[in-house]
Amino acid sequence: MMEAPAVVAALTGIRVLDLTTNYAAYAGRLLADLGADVVRLEPPEGSPVRRLAPCQTGPAGEPLSFAHAFLDAGKRSVTLDLATAVGRERLVELAATSDAMIEAPSAATAGNRIDFELVRQRNPGLVLVSISAFGRDGPYAGYQATDLTLLAAGGLLSLGGYADSEPLAVQGEQAMLASGIYGAIAVLTALYERTQTGKGCWIDVSGQECVAFALEDAVAEWSINAHVRRRLGDGAREAGTGVYPCKDGHISMVAGRLGTAKAFATLTQWIAASGVPGGASLLEPQWQDFKVRQSPEGIARFAEIFGAFCQTRGKQELYREGQARQIAIAPVNTIADVLQDEQLAANSYFQPQFERNSCKDITFPGPPYRLSRTPARPRGAAPKLGEHDRELLQEGFRLASRAGEA
Repeated sequence: MMEAPAVVAALTGIRVLDLTTNYAAYAGRLLADLGADVVRLEPPEGSPVRRLAPCQTGPAGEPLSFAHAFLDAGKRSVTLDLATAVGRERLVELAATSDAMIEAPSAATAGNRIDFELVRQRNPGLVLVSISAFGRDGPYAGYQATDLTLLAAGGLLSLGGYADSEPLAVQGEQAMLASGIYGAIAVLTALYERTQTGKGCWIDVSGQECVAFALEDAVAEWSINAHVRRRLGDGAREAGTGVYPCKDGHISMVAGRLGTAKAFATLTQWIAASGVPGGASLLEPQWQDFKVRQSPEGIARFAEIFGAFCQTRGKQELYREGQARQIAIAPVNTIADVLQDEQLAANSYFQPQFERNSCKDITFPGPPYRLSRTPARPRGAAPKLGEHDRELLQEGFRLASRAGEA
């Protein structure tokens, strides 16, 4: 019986050098999932990603970073000291046989910048992606930033939180992760262009611009109407639209905006038929008037009646029943809810990933897309520091010992 042919990944045969030092390492992870040979170039003490929180203490007392386990999965690790002339020379040698290189320096490593022009001379087809806080040009070029300051500089922080309080940031390193996503897209786009021209290119990714790109119509609203979008929090803007408490948490609902008038009628009929106190009053003609539904009194009265309706119903029940009536209701899922979500489970979205230092499987999100002929998937655990130095020697890349590079 003949064996089935091995499934070829979309980026099989593509080598990417990863010099990122923060959550922008997500770019290399995405490319590794697609089958690229992503080589993690690390200083002798290891990339800062290995020490990103949250961490767990390993068997020998070493920190085990969940961020490293996720961001560096499927990559190879090679130690290279770019603070030395020898290390920079060897980087050029490795770049000469690679297809792409991604860098995102931290404040601690910003001084070890790479001579990209020299790299391009050796390999004109190389795709170079530089991810930084504000890009390579302009008055802020070279400025350092945290994820929080990028959210602020990009304008998104001003929109998060409640109208009567200070701005609130979204959880996690979302600006850095967005930079990584756009960095990966840039690599794919440039590699495709190279198939047409045979030439590589140098791509500049600004974290600030990645955040500003996510402001939806807030920019156009200012440009056209000189109106600054403000924080609204989760409070209802209109009867039937907002976040509402229920028996076991909260649901988010849009059933009252101008484009969902039919949904509001269906919602009020559902509430009235339940026999909840005051429910029948929502069928009165006044509730067809948008001014009433958008008034503070209308919003408060609806919330009171709908709150009684939700008090004995869980968010999953409200979700299913509402969707069956074509009402846009969704549960406000906790992380535990997401991990148990039947839609994600049906698509095997969450996948166990082996973490070799703890000798345990850790559940992580999988690729958020599915390719029919070249499926994306994690290509192995995150590497140990310098785990693939010897492999690169065998492939012809000259690596001296760490002592020789000191």
